Amino acid sequence: IESDCAGECGGDGELDDCGVCDGDSSLYDTFDVTNVVALVEAVLENEWAVCSDMNADGSLDIVDIVQMVDAILGSARITDATGITLINSGNSLELEADGFVGAIQMTLSHSNDFTIELTRNSMVSDYRTNGTQTVVIIAAPDAGKLFTASSEFVIEDVTAATSGGELSVNMPIEFGLSAAYPNPFNPSTSFDVYM
Repeated sequence: IESDCAGECGGDGELDDCGVCDGDSSLYDTFDVTNVVALVEAVLENEWAVCSDMNADGSLDIVDIVQMVDAILGSARITDATGITLINSGNSLELEADGFVGAIQMTLSHSNDFTIELTRNSMVSDYRTNGTQTVVIIAAPDAGKLFTASSEFVIEDVTAATSGGELSVNMPIEFGLSAAYPNPFNPSTSFDVYM
């Protein structure tokens, strides 16, 4: 007599599509960073993976990544962010956030000779380049530099989310400093800073 997937002699347990014994082909019981890596790759490659559709909405996107990260980290993390600011410094991108960011997905446009180097300040980060467009996904990023690039780029689309939902994204496009008045000054001067 043979054993089933649970090791029960003569049992009738079967593996589901996700490889879970007597599972429901939708969710894993436990996750680790390897599951997040696989999900990021599935989203970037636009491949369907029924076992990774965390919210069972029929599509894979950063909401699924955020829910998986949230399942791993639980309540042991800081408060969720309410918004983020992305600062494009020409050849690099920096993140400012007022709390935890579950994931960011962005589409960049750039020249043909574009290369990108992601920082390691996240749980998982990956990208795919197709011609003059690159899609970047960063799960649980830390504030600070997200990546550096070999040339200038434009952020065409960006989505950021936490377990509470989508975040507002601010992207300053111009910084400025007015002339000082009075100049020369003694003992003080004033100027305007704008963004």
